[in-house]
Amino acid sequence: MTALFDSVLLATRHGPMWGLRTDAYITRCLEVYGEYCEAEADVFRQLIKPGMTVVEAGANIGAHTVMLARACAPGRLIAFEPQQRAFQLLCANLTMNEIANVTAYPEALGPSAGVVEMPEVDYGAAGNFGSVSPRPAEAAGGPWREGRMVRQRPLDALELPDCGMLKVDVEGWEVGVLRGAMATIARCRPILYVENDRAAHQAELIALIDALGYVQYWHIAPLFSPTNFNEVGDDIFNAVSSMNMLCVPAERNLTVTDMERIDPQNWRSPLTPIG
Repeated sequence: MTALFDSVLLATRHGPMWGLRTDAYITRCLEVYGEYCEAEADVFRQLIKPGMTVVEAGANIGAHTVMLARACAPGRLIAFEPQQRAFQLLCANLTMNEIANVTAYPEALGPSAGVVEMPEVDYGAAGNFGSVSPRPAEAAGGPWREGRMVRQRPLDALELPDCGMLKVDVEGWEVGVLRGAMATIARCRPILYVENDRAAHQAELIALIDALGYVQYWHIAPLFSPTNFNEVGDDIFNAVSSMNMLCVPAERNLTVTDMERIDPQNWRSPLTPIG
């Protein structure tokens, strides 16, 4: 059974934020450091301009959504989070911080329209609730038996007139999200910021983004920053980092000097991938 009182209100760099009390990473970061993976936020601040449309696939409780929305305002941020409890806290955090330019969907982005299964999660027990991911409905034990069915839609279904950045952090679901966004990517040519830490999907994801005409860079973002909001000096996560790719349309001729460029034909993983 899920604990009744599973949330906690925290003071953070980007404003007050509700988190999941037993979450081992996102909420724990917010609790100890007053921020979550601020190295990613530093990159977003350089890339996002006022008036830009931003899409965030896998918003979780909104640890980055709040700052992303402020950075692109008065532009629109469209956030997707299929994990029910995380989505509820996401909406609470947006409201509490008076963020008015976000459209949030309790859905998964994917390659096609349909439904996927989200596993049942016991939020009363300690866990990494940022690692919860959907799985195809046909792999489930039947509707509603093992988890909760949620809607999946392709980003292309929104027919966005513009999109400046697509951020994807969906725990191994990244390829599917991009396959459902092919028309949007071709039309809008957004910057892509994509997590790529699953060994089983790394090669496919790099090849797909290369085929879309993007130059790719590794961005390794540690959870701990020595300049964190709460001025805590200890790295309680022992150098744990998020492994992402910053991907820029080749036609922009933009060189990123402080990240390792990925050669799609001869690449290496800078960290040990999951799985």
